[in-house]
Amino acid sequence: MGVEFVNINVDTSGLYPTKTVDYGTVAVVGQGSTTIGDPIMIGTYAEADTEFGDTDLGVGVKNAILNGATSVWAVEVGSTLDVTTVSDALDKIVDYNIQAVTIANTVEEAASAYISTSLLNHVNSALTDRVGVFMLAKDEDITTVPTTITDMLSAGQDRMFAVAHKSDDDVACAVAGMLVSLKPWESPILKSIQGVAQSTGFTATQLTAFDTNQINALVSPVYMGGRSYVLSTDYTLGAASSGIHRVDVRRTIDDVSYKIKAGLTNPNIIGNLRINATGLSELGGKISGILQNAQNLGEIDSFKVSIPVLNALSKNASSRSNAEETLITGARTSRAVDVDVILEYSGSIHTINMDLKFTA
Repeated sequence: MGVEFVNINVDTSGLYPTKTVDYGTVAVVGQGSTTIGDPIMIGTYAEADTEFGDTDLGVGVKNAILNGATSVWAVEVGSTLDVTTVSDALDKIVDYNIQAVTIANTVEEAASAYISTSLLNHVNSALTDRVGVFMLAKDEDITTVPTTITDMLSAGQDRMFAVAHKSDDDVACAVAGMLVSLKPWESPILKSIQGVAQSTGFTATQLTAFDTNQINALVSPVYMGGRSYVLSTDYTLGAASSGIHRVDVRRTIDDVSYKIKAGLTNPNIIGNLRINATGLSELGGKISGILQNAQNLGEIDSFKVSIPVLNALSKNASSRSNAEETLITGARTSRAVDVDVILEYSGSIHTINMDLKFTA
């Protein structure tokens, strides 16, 4: 008979489920009937067809699902499509867990501001992070695009994703569905888009202008097999100097932020951990655990977590500076702790330059 010198009882009462991101969700607002409606969750192509038929909203939802969206929140704007009705519809989904949002079969015109006002304001004020996907009018290029669109680039609107095309289809909804079907750190460049066709393509001059203005054109590359339509670039309308002018960067930041917020918003942390060396060490460990999972997935390459108050508390009281004592006192008085997190992210390959040398 064996002798146990140490007995361990495991108490799992302190465990809590970690909330995960609801990948693959798109929101589409648009005209489905004359009725103003509440958000409806659509999960299949057939369900969208039954609910909305071939209305603008129905086609948009079906295009999103056809391209990989696992679920779509659909909102009817009613008989009138204008800035007010679109804004009201978008307000209904402001706190929903959505990764991309678009307006069915709608483009910006000089007299309207569906995109530059309603959609832009929505993505910048929503309670959960998301990207606004919109399309230019068919055949539109940089010479004809409304200034309200180009003004978004000047303002560095890194949550807006613009698509140029020569199609009669609802390209914006199709691209939104394709975008959320990808992991946040995956680029949508050269990913096939279903349910979209165009008889002609843009010229090299037009494509260069789109690239300069960070608008993503729909193309059919000559070296890709079949007649597949894809995006030539993956720009947001964010400033290049900010580093958030690529949609995979924007979505990765949103995803990691979501994971940290969801992982730390629970009663075992907020209202429980103390502002002392033990409590803040546990906090740092939990944040590192969340980020380590992201690194293991290949989402980020590395990370560093620093808690200034913990650094000060780790010193002997006699060796702390006046600034460190002030930092500790301030944190304990305000009950707030600042955490610095540095992430290393490597983007995907967009261009391959090769030198071919022939010798006889």
